[in-house]
Order: sequence, then C-alpha cells, then structure tokens
Amino acid sequence: MNPEEHASSIAVVDLTALHENLCRVRKRSHCGAILPVIKANAYGHGAVEVARFLSGANFPGAISMFGVAFLEEGMALRKAGITHPILLMTGCPIGQIPEILRYDLTPVLFDLESAVALSRYAEKRGKIVNVHIKFDTGMGRLGLSPTEASSFVEKVVDQQGICVEGILTHFADADLKDLSFARHQLKAINRIWTNLEKGGVKIPYCHIANSAAIMHFSRAHLNLVRPGLMLYGYSPLEVKTRVQLSPVMQVKSRVIALRRVPEGVSISYGRTYVTPKESVIATVSIGYADGYPRLLSNRGVMLAKGNRVPVVGRVCMDMTMLDVSQVPSLRVGDWVTVIGAEKNKAVWADEVASASDTIPYEILCGIGNRVQRVYLHENA
Repeated sequence: MNPEEHASSIAVVDLTALHENLCRVRKRSHCGAILPVIKANAYGHGAVEVARFLSGANFPGAISMFGVAFLEEGMALRKAGITHPILLMTGCPIGQIPEILRYDLTPVLFDLESAVALSRYAEKRGKIVNVHIKFDTGMGRLGLSPTEASSFVEKVVDQQGICVEGILTHFADADLKDLSFARHQLKAINRIWTNLEKGGVKIPYCHIANSAAIMHFSRAHLNLVRPGLMLYGYSPLEVKTRVQLSPVMQVKSRVIALRRVPEGVSISYGRTYVTPKESVIATVSIGYADGYPRLLSNRGVMLAKGNRVPVVGRVCMDMTMLDVSQVPSLRVGDWVTVIGAEKNKAVWADEVASASDTIPYEILCGIGNRVQRVYLHENA
C-alpha cells in the first residue's frame, strides 16, 4: 500500500539531499572521520533509515561511527542491522551495562564508578569495550573537569576490559559569530590530548566539532567531526553563511474539510480569530500532537498549491485551520505543505521555528510518529 494514499500527514525525506549535505561535510572537514549525529530519531528524519543510507554503498569508508543519546536508540539501530560503531553520548548508567555489551555499543564515560563497573562486567565475559571520555570545558552539562583529565584517564586505561578510543567535549556557543569562548574550549581539549600523549597515553580520536564548527571553525575539526543539524539541511550559525545546504524533509498534511463562511465567524478554541469577511477555511489534519507548535496559532503559514496561506485560530491537537480564500482550486483530499517548498514558494523549518520562538532543531525533532515517513532517492 502506498502510504500517501491514506495518510493524514506525511514527512517526505529526500535521501538525495542527505547525500548532498554529507558531501558538503566531507568537503569542509579537515579530517577523514565523520560521526553523523542521529539521536532523536535522526532529528525527526528516521534514525534507522538514515543510518542504513549513510552506511551503505554510497559512502564507502566515509562514516566512522554514529552518535545517539540513549541506549534505546543504539539498540534500535543494532536490531535494524546497523553494524557501524555507535557512540552513546550521554553516558554509561551502571544498570545498562549488560545491554551495552550485548549490543556492542560504545559508551561515553565521565565517572569512575561506571568505568569500574563496565570494566568488571566486560572482563568477566572476556570482552573489551571501546569507550570515549567526556570533559566539560565550558558547557556545564556533562563531563569531567579538565583538571581531572590525567588522573582519570590513567585510572580508566588501567582497567581491564576497557579500551579508551576517544576523548571529547561539547561546544557551548560555536554557533555565534564571536568564537572567543569556543577557542577557549578548543584550547582546553587540545591541552588534555597533548598532555595524555606526552604521558604515553595514545588515544585515536579527539573530537569537539559540531555542525557550527564544521562550517566556520576549521581549527576545531581535529580528527573526527560530528555533523548534526547541517546534515539535515539547516545552518545553526548566528550569521548567514555561504555554505549551501539542502533541507532533507518536507512535511505535508491533508485537507479534510473546506467551508465557505460569512464575515464574523469565530474559528477554533477561544474564538481568537473571527473572519473579517467572507472566507474559505480549510481544516488540515496536523496539530500540536504531530509536532506543529501551538504557538503558530494565528501566526503560522503553510503552502496550498504554491500559495502562502495563513493559519487562523488556535492550532488544535489534531487539526489546524487555514484561510484559503485565495486558492479556489483547493479540494478536500489535497495536500498542503507544512514544511517545504511548492513552485517558487517555501516554508522551511527555520521559518517555522522563528515564528514559534524556537529553533529548527525543536521543529524537526518534534515531528511525531503519526506523521508517516516516506523516503525518496533518485536511484531508488
């Protein structure tokens, strides 16, 4: 069955655009190792499908490992047949150690208790687990203080069953035009790496570069980069860049009702919109339960047959209303574009985010499971 035939809303994921964006990452990065960040269901695009595509024949040797946030995400990839290394970026809870080994995942460590527990469990089973160690150089979220680096790494290296494959940290503001604090963070992780090597501890990977750093801070590329948002077609930078990116996902929703109403009719909850004249109101089958922000009530815009049409009234859980008076050819059952392009008009996730006082990350990650994913590739 074609999912577009009966779906209320769909997210069309263009794998060719994903391919183009990865090629741009490879062109800009000054190292040969790439860790695509596919946490949060690949920013709403579908982690399994994205991982399958990126680990396929299109990119021989390009992907060194994938990055996810939590154990469940790594397990889902393994169950789907993904064999690349998978980095668990939020830590190694002791209770999850059996599954971490069972599914051959690479945890990030930042406390000795977890490291010792992981070592003992792995050693008893005759296994060696690759780990990365995280340092907090200014994000203030997860990681060890740089002052603890040498002593902690030495203790972890001495543990049986553990191989320290990498060290990392996380930029706090590399998306800003002013890179002074980012330079401070880069200097800190470089100092840790250098001191470890001077002490005889050789670690294959040192990484800090997110999408922002890949795009405008080449010194931070080191020997592994972690593209996230730019992989999906958007720039995280405070200022515009010449880097051409291709949005990967378009979201479309079905028109389920059309009504011609007279002047003075209130629309949706709270009666926050009243028609100023005779109008044609379309009800489309997407709402805040699907990830379309309620903040777009009376503020959002969608595309109907290439026309920008306004959201009127409050966004509901399952539905949103549009004034489509200027689109007389629109019919029940037609698609409107929630995120994407039609003809020469576009409403991309960064515009949707700006109108709802948030960031494109939240818009993309918020597209819910009721919105069916449809995958396109020019070679499919």
